[in-house]
Amino acid sequence: MRAIVLISGGLDSLLAIKAIQKQGIEVLAINFLIPFLKDDLANNSIFFVKKITEQLGCKCKVITLAEDYLDMVKNPKYGYGKNFNPCIDCKILMLKKAKNVMSEFKASFIATGEVLGQRPMSQHKQALKRIEEASSLNGLLLRPLSALLLAPTIPQKKGWVKKELLFDIHGRGRRRQISLAKEWGVEDYPWPGGGCLLTDSNFCKRLKDLLKYDQLSIEDITLLKLGRHFRITSKFKLIVGRDKEENEKLISLAKKGDVFFEPKKMSGPTGISKGPVGQRLKDIAARIIARYTCLDKKVEIVCGTVSKRNQELILVKGMNDQQLKKWII
Repeated sequence: MRAIVLISGGLDSLLAIKAIQKQGIEVLAINFLIPFLKDDLANNSIFFVKKITEQLGCKCKVITLAEDYLDMVKNPKYGYGKNFNPCIDCKILMLKKAKNVMSEFKASFIATGEVLGQRPMSQHKQALKRIEEASSLNGLLLRPLSALLLAPTIPQKKGWVKKELLFDIHGRGRRRQISLAKEWGVEDYPWPGGGCLLTDSNFCKRLKDLLKYDQLSIEDITLLKLGRHFRITSKFKLIVGRDKEENEKLISLAKKGDVFFEPKKMSGPTGISKGPVGQRLKDIAARIIARYTCLDKKVEIVCGTVSKRNQELILVKGMNDQQLKKWII
C-alpha cells in the first residue's frame, strides 16, 4: 500500500512520514514551494526536503505553486488570519494538488503532520473537517499525530493503519514530538519558526498596497521582500535598497521602462521606480535617495532607465523624515 504525506520540512510532517512508514506503507512526500517563503527558506527548502526524505527512505516530489496560489491569496474563500495569511485556503489548495498525484503514485490516502489545536485558525476540529471536505478527501485524509482525537478515517476503519501507531497529540507544546523524534531516530529537523511572509505584518503592508492598486504579480513578490517601499501616487512607486546586495538585486530585477536612481560618486542606495514618471516624481524619488545618502548637503542623483544609464543628473537635498512618512509603506 502507498500513501502521500505533505512535508513542510518541520518536525510534525517528518513524524507523520515515520508514522505512516511504521505501518508498512510506502510514502511519497510532497513539498510545496509557495511564492511567499522567506528567501533563505525558499533557497534551502528543496535541498533540505530532499536530504531529509533520503534519510527517511521515501520518495519526494516538489510542486511549485505560482499563479493559482496568487489567485487564492487575493480572494480566499475562508478569509485571512491575523495578518494576510489564508491558512485554510492554503491547505485546501495543497491537498487538492496532492490529490491529483494520488492516481499517478497509486496512493490509497493522504496524510499530514497537522496537530489538533496547534494553530488557532486552521487546526481546530471544525477547520480540520472543513479542509478535508473542501479538498474532496472525505475519509481519505489522515492526521496520524492527532488521529485518536478525530473522527475515524477510511484507513482506520478498513484496518490499513494500526491504532497503536496513531497518536492523540494536541496543543502547541512539542514535548511529545521531540520525544518521538528521539525514539524514532529523526534528526536534523528545524525548530519551529515563521517561514511564510503572509504572517509578517510589515511584509503584508506592502502586499496590501499592491493589491489595493491591482499591481500584484509573481514577479512583484520578489521585490516585496527587498528594501524600503514608497507609494508616491496610485501608479508610481519607489523601492530603495538598504545595502549593496539589495541594490544589485533591484537592478537585476528591473524591467524595461523602470527608472533607477542612485547617488553620483557617493556610496548610497539604489532606487527602482515602477510606473510612469514625470519631472515632479523624479525630484521626489531623488530626494528620497538623497535622504539615505547624505543629510547635510545637496546630493547629485543619477536618474535613468536601466538599459541607458546616466541619462540625467538631479541636484537635491534629502527629504526630511516627516515628509518620508507621507509615502513610506
